[in-house]
Parts: sequence; structure tokens; C-alpha cells
Amino acid sequence: MRSVGVCGSDVHGYAGVNRRRTPGTVMGHEVAGVVEELGTGVDRLLPGDQVVINPIVSCGECEYCRAGLENVCPNRRIYGCIAELPGAYADSFVVRATNCVFFHGPVPLEWGALVEPLAVGTRAAKQGEVGERHEVLVVGGGPIGIGAALASRRRGAQRVVVSEPLAHRRELAAGLGFEAIDPGSEEVPRGAFSVAIECVGHSVTLASALDAVRVRGTVVFVGLAEETIELPATPLMVGERIIVGSAAYSNEDFRDTVEWVASGGTDLAPIIESRVDLDGLPAAFEGYADGSIDALKTLLQFQN
Repeated sequence: MRSVGVCGSDVHGYAGVNRRRTPGTVMGHEVAGVVEELGTGVDRLLPGDQVVINPIVSCGECEYCRAGLENVCPNRRIYGCIAELPGAYADSFVVRATNCVFFHGPVPLEWGALVEPLAVGTRAAKQGEVGERHEVLVVGGGPIGIGAALASRRRGAQRVVVSEPLAHRRELAAGLGFEAIDPGSEEVPRGAFSVAIECVGHSVTLASALDAVRVRGTVVFVGLAEETIELPATPLMVGERIIVGSAAYSNEDFRDTVEWVASGGTDLAPIIESRVDLDGLPAAFEGYADGSIDALKTLLQFQN
């Protein structure tokens, strides 16, 4: 292993916020590393290859997989999210060769650990059909929100605004070239956006996103903070607004994000704000859980 991102979903599982992780699971699904050994019959990789791991294991046979929609395969499993598929918070990590994506480019290998959350944003912008002349509101300036903002800009959006209550994250979004607003002190413009990408998952943030899009506008729902969401019916029905879900990423989304990150076309270094080793990982989890750490992305870093 070289670098593994600390994901908010892992922290939520650790803190007992939800049941998406179970005791005994080796977590860690945002992974960049170097191939050390090959199993029998593997011929597309060599020891020393730099790779990023797509953590989704799909069946490859159902109608969704055949259509390139591996992210909604009913039999999908994810490395680091279930006990049966141990993740990368470990010195070494055994993974299917088909889940390894080459990471070639001028940027540090640690940037490869950003691919997974950024790919979620890539999928969200695609689900919203973001394109030229669109004005996009991204609700939530965490890693997925930043990924959605970056993806919207890559798709040609005319304007991208990030709504984020934490000043530190607003500053980071602004440093990446986005407008950033504080929803606690600035009113989100009503009906001003073609698309809103909701990356938080609370009833109040979904309501804000619905208010922000124009008549017949689209809200992409990515966040999953609450199991049950209260939905304001009037702006949805009267304005014929559309809510579309966005789940993880397809294999194509993931490969496209790998290629973009590895190209170095955008400086992603500011996203990585903290690095820890295995001994420091428990304290990082505790800090995120109790709110004393607000680093946008912390990486578990291994020595070369």
C-alpha cells in the first residue's frame, strides 16, 4: 500500500452513526498502491505497477453490469465495506486484478487515493446531465461535493457555486476556483440554478436544493446522512422539478476519473490536508467523529 483515504462513511461506521459497517470489518476503500505479487493467471499487471483500486466488485453478468451500470448491480460488494472483503487499512491488500486501474502520469501516486470520492462526484454531474451554459449549485463542500464541483466544471458548466457552512472548506473551494457561500448567513438564490447536486443528505439541505433550482430543474441526490428524508412536495410538484439519485460510479466513471487525476490538469494537492500512519489512524477517526478535525481529506500513508 501507499495511500488510503479516510472516508466519512468509515467514520460514521466507527462512530455508530449508521450500520453501514460492522465490527470486524477491515475498512479502507480509497486506495492507491503498487503491485507487489501476482496470482496465478494474472497477465495484465506486473510487480511495480502503480494502480488505483476500484473497490466495487460487481457480478458482471446481470442486465445492469452488461449495460455498464456496475454501480447498481444488485449483487455488488465493496472492498473495505464488508467483513468478507477486507480493505486497505493494512500493510498489504489482496484484490482482484480486474479492480486494478493503472495510474500513470506526472502527479504523486498519493493523488490516486482521491480518485474514489472524486469519481462519486463525476457520476453525480453525469446524472445531472450537467453541460455548457448550466449554472450548478453544489450543496456540501466535502470531498464528494468538491468532486461534483470539479466534474461540473470539466463538463463545461458556466457557473459552479459551492454551499458549505464551514469557513475552512469554503476557503478551499474558493482556492480551487469556485464561488463559495455560507448557507447560514447568505441566502441561497431561489430558482437560480439549472442543476443542484445535494451531497449532504439531510432534509433541510434537500429542501434548499429544491428551492435553488429553476422550474423543471434537476436535483441530484448523493448525500446519505439520514436514512429517512422529509420531502417538500410543493416545489417538486408545482415546478415539475426532478430528483435523481446518484450511486457511487460505474467502471467507466472510475476510469475517466483516474485518467483526469493522473493527468495533473488540476492541482489537487490542496485537498489532502493531513497524513497519518497506521499508529495515528485511530486518533484521526476519533478527531473526525468528535469534530476536532476538519481536514478535507486525511490520508493513511505508508512508507515506500
